[in-house]
Amino acid sequence: MKECCKVYLDGEFGGDADVIGEIYGEYVSSVHAKLAEIGAALAVPDWVRVDRAAHTVKGNALSAGDTAMAEAAIALRKAAALQDAGEASSLLARLGELAKEL
Repeated sequence: MKECCKVYLDGEFGGDADVIGEIYGEYVSSVHAKLAEIGAALAVPDWVRVDRAAHTVKGNALSAGDTAMAEAAIALRKAAALQDAGEASSLLARLGELAKEL
């Protein structure tokens, strides 16, 4: 578990290891699913779908205390709004690297 998430979730849930483990597990699963969705949406490109998936990643990351992931997802939403395929692809790669740390 990423240290930032552990610290945040410990604070939010009073150190309840079962709850923290469940929430973190759902977060990890969600991130991987949404990154796959973003990749598929970028291939089309479907900017609305990219934005929605990045929005979900951002919200889930903030809920887990993962500010680096949230910041990258926010940047991806901005790239989607500008329909900047190069920047969006770079940010998806960044999110993928961050996801490897989960």
